[in-house]
Amino acid sequence: MQFRITPEEVDARLRAAGWTPGRDAGPEALALVDEVTATLAANGYEVTPFPAAVEFLREFASLEIPHPDEPDAEKGIAFTVRYFDEDSAESISELSEWAEQPLFPVAFDRSDFALALIDPLGRFYLTHWSGDYYLGKNRYEAFACLLMGDHFDLTEMPSDS
Repeated sequence: MQFRITPEEVDARLRAAGWTPGRDAGPEALALVDEVTATLAANGYEVTPFPAAVEFLREFASLEIPHPDEPDAEKGIAFTVRYFDEDSAESISELSEWAEQPLFPVAFDRSDFALALIDPLGRFYLTHWSGDYYLGKNRYEAFACLLMGDHFDLTEMPSDS
């Protein structure tokens, strides 16, 4: 899988958004996990937060990364709660069944109104009005895809992921 930006460029964009290695959003992140869990359950998708999701959100909750092409616009990636309805909960449920893993929302791409999700193995997926996609086997690959507007067809997901 080819990525158009390097891990160093990803880290630079994260740092510009306020991230530092080992960042811990603490209670704010845990409140976010609880809110996402409750909102999804109210809309038909029951998920128990798993360590990969909680750890990810503890590090990235509440950050907002501007879109590279429109840094001043209201576009970019937000690590916050977004509105979930029955349709989005159903989309997450269907993608979870395909992945044969529970999925937990961790980011919202405001540029494309897409939702990034993580599984217990630390792999990332995207659900979007146009379909479901694979973002990568780790956060670098997921951020590289989100920042550049890339994603991979689920059939392109490496078998070793």
